[in-house]
Amino acid sequence: MQGQADLVVKGGLVVSGTGIGRLDLLVRDGKVAGLAPDIPLSEGQRAIEASGAYVLPGIVDAHNHPVYADRIESFSRSCAFGGITTVIPFIGAVRNWGGEGKTSATVQAFIGEARRTSYLDFSVHAVFTAQDAAEEELPALMDMGVISFKCFMTYPRRGMMMPDDRLVRIMALAARLGGLCMVHAENGFLIDHLVDGSLKQGQVDNEYYGPSQPTIAEAEALFRACTYAEVTGCPLYAVHLSAREVPDLLRYFKRRGLRLFGETCPQYLSLTNDEVVKHGALAKIGPPLRASEDVEAMWEGLRSGALDTVASDSCNMTRQQKRLLAGNMRPEEAPPAGNIFEARFGAPWAEQMLSVVYHKGVNEGRITLPRLVQALCENPAKVFGLYPRKGILQPGSDADFVLFDPFQAHTLGAAYQHTNSDYTPFEGWQVVGKPTLVVQRGQVVVEGERLVRPRGQAEYLPGDKAAAAFAPGGVKVG
Repeated sequence: MQGQADLVVKGGLVVSGTGIGRLDLLVRDGKVAGLAPDIPLSEGQRAIEASGAYVLPGIVDAHNHPVYADRIESFSRSCAFGGITTVIPFIGAVRNWGGEGKTSATVQAFIGEARRTSYLDFSVHAVFTAQDAAEEELPALMDMGVISFKCFMTYPRRGMMMPDDRLVRIMALAARLGGLCMVHAENGFLIDHLVDGSLKQGQVDNEYYGPSQPTIAEAEALFRACTYAEVTGCPLYAVHLSAREVPDLLRYFKRRGLRLFGETCPQYLSLTNDEVVKHGALAKIGPPLRASEDVEAMWEGLRSGALDTVASDSCNMTRQQKRLLAGNMRPEEAPPAGNIFEARFGAPWAEQMLSVVYHKGVNEGRITLPRLVQALCENPAKVFGLYPRKGILQPGSDADFVLFDPFQAHTLGAAYQHTNSDYTPFEGWQVVGKPTLVVQRGQVVVEGERLVRPRGQAEYLPGDKAAAAFAPGGVKVG
């Protein structure tokens, strides 16, 4: 006999990408040991009452940057309160993780720090900029279990844009080694031209930021990246998509057989450029918040399957950091607050992501709850080679789950979040639906407003390229 299990979760509605069922959950040794309509309480050492709650797989946030006000310790703490149980940060040599200037060394330093301090399990994406020896580093990173590599198609003046000839070479190499290329798809030269025009005219107020980065700049770059990926045979993941033209482009290349995955974010499903006009730097992100038509296009893309995942792209900064162009600037060197083009990109989104997507998506009838689970749990785990260990509740999977109260109304705001960031673009939002208990590998991490599990028990999750959705014959995304 195996003996008594660790947990029995009673009376909840277990949600997967295929449906919702009234099932009890049995947890043994950190794994899901069983799902059944009526598991006796005597089977487990502890019973968790879940009546009236959804039991969701733990959220997999596949896009975040814990390098500003939060490093991985405080960032993962904040994520846990939002129902996230696995994080996949972007780590690159320029991100100051003590890696001696090499991406592989930087990633290794990050893994060490995260093992010591993270509250949540984690994987890693590598970031390559123009200055990195990407072609040399990519094989070493693959050996470390880093199977996804991000390149920028914008920010040439910041030294971040990958030249097209090198982007093609990186894609070809990733394809040969079984990896995945990721792109920030915006036409950087076009955007710089438009920004220069605004600056020349003295048009530096908040209202001029959005027009300087039009949707066509995103659509053009995405089409170009997909073309390169198709020709090189490289699977492609396009991050933080926001433009109304995007869903049709994704459908076009998917029909052509490209192993292509599209991601959007809670901010592009809920906010518009009105926030930038009103709040300026605090709402400045790249790509920018757009029009309501773009918001609805993102929902349509998510609903139809053109878009595959939702991730936070969280860059948790303070108000002061938002005004500093470089990490080594002193506060007295900050540029004038009135020039929107001088403000830093990024904002905190992770802790509010589940509640916002649930409220705007499920409560308002834009997507079903199973589709939410596909986009926030199953698909990111599948794409990045973590499935079925993560992203689903089935026998043998890690017992990562969230009890979610669909009826609990609450207010979003800086005073209620658990990050070092001192603001949220969702300030004052009234939403219905909240995570109330978060469990990782059978251990309670967050219960109500209490952080229960200590830091330093997280595990590094190497991506399994053979099991990833982008591998030939790999698992299919929903």
